[in-house]
Amino acid sequence: MEETRVTKIKLIFGFLVVLYASSICTHAADTISATQTLRYNETIVSPQQTFELGFFSPPNSKNHYVGIWYKKISTGTVVWVANRNTPLTHTHGELTLTLQGVLAIRDATTGIVVWLSANSSTTLVNNPIGQLLDTGNFIIHGEGGETNQENPIWQSFDFLTDTLLPGMKHGRDFVTGIERHYTSWRSKEDPASGVFSASIDTRGYPQPIRTQEQKITYRVGPWNGLRFSGAPNLRPNPIYSFTFVINQREIYYQYNLLNTSIFTRMVKQEWNLYLVPEIDHCDQYATCGPYASCNIEKSPVCECLKGFEPKFPDQWRVGDWSQGCRHTVPLNCEPGEGFNKYSNLKLPDTQGSWYNLTMTPVECEKKCKRNCSCTAYTTTNISGSGSGCLLWFGGLIDMRTFPENTGDTVYIRMSSSQLDKSKQ
Repeated sequence: MEETRVTKIKLIFGFLVVLYASSICTHAADTISATQTLRYNETIVSPQQTFELGFFSPPNSKNHYVGIWYKKISTGTVVWVANRNTPLTHTHGELTLTLQGVLAIRDATTGIVVWLSANSSTTLVNNPIGQLLDTGNFIIHGEGGETNQENPIWQSFDFLTDTLLPGMKHGRDFVTGIERHYTSWRSKEDPASGVFSASIDTRGYPQPIRTQEQKITYRVGPWNGLRFSGAPNLRPNPIYSFTFVINQREIYYQYNLLNTSIFTRMVKQEWNLYLVPEIDHCDQYATCGPYASCNIEKSPVCECLKGFEPKFPDQWRVGDWSQGCRHTVPLNCEPGEGFNKYSNLKLPDTQGSWYNLTMTPVECEKKCKRNCSCTAYTTTNISGSGSGCLLWFGGLIDMRTFPENTGDTVYIRMSSSQLDKSKQ
């Protein structure tokens, strides 16, 4: 076999890992049918031997799982685990496919089913087939008819473990109800769901977040039409393309390779570090409290926005910024209130926000101004002359200051006496 050449890279929010490898054209069985049983030490391999599916046991573990791993690169790198929370304790396991197109992992000694794929169909499928693709996706489809590779009965890409591969959708499908997020392994020896999880928060304008035991620890920021607000380094490049889709059917982030000879994965673990989402202390969620911005170039890092003052000065002076800032001149919902422009920021947390993707900037400002509860607004798409509308209500939290011309702009409601007259 030709020696594999490997180079490794990473990207945003988890990590993106890129591996370059020489091509190998050997073919092996890539399917399982309803008449077959896959046992320990038996595997199926994707057509170009990119991925392999079968039973495995992590290092220093007595438990056994069905998973998918890289076949011709990176020994033992598992990208998906079926029964991560219901392991077998011995090697007498079987993977089967029912006539209804349901995958089952069974303890062959007791007959107990420890895991089923999430398909509740009771209808017979025309010759169901389980197939491992070179994307790393394991799909179930019928021969012809209503289901095929593009419209499978079930696919592993809908049920992420700790890895986001190219082509996976990271987000929510409102039609099927599937919410695609990825969660760390409990440890290197245990693929059970850990405490760290990456998901798309749809409580308001969608934004990727990372949680630890369901508590937000990092927020990438909302999509601004070109990139995520908190990730100014996410730019077009020769390795991969990326997109963020928002419509009535689904919301998701996805990246795809521009060079098919490169292998990548985004994980809640690590290979070799290229670029991390959390750069410094200012990326910790809500470090500075409401109406304050974190600026890593200053000491202390937290500062109130112009027109605001510490809510509790004594706490602020001793480095407790959690309560943030308040308007120097309180708002009273008076006709003269308007908005000041704040630039080069990571946009505030969008939980509880409101958005419309088709409104103009002028319409957006008017809508916010008419509602005394609206504290700030901006456009959802900064490309061209700008479009869309994003409104905030209540305190603005988790902002940080970026270098000139790298952050986003938000317009914050101020009293008439605090308005920046030069920009009116």
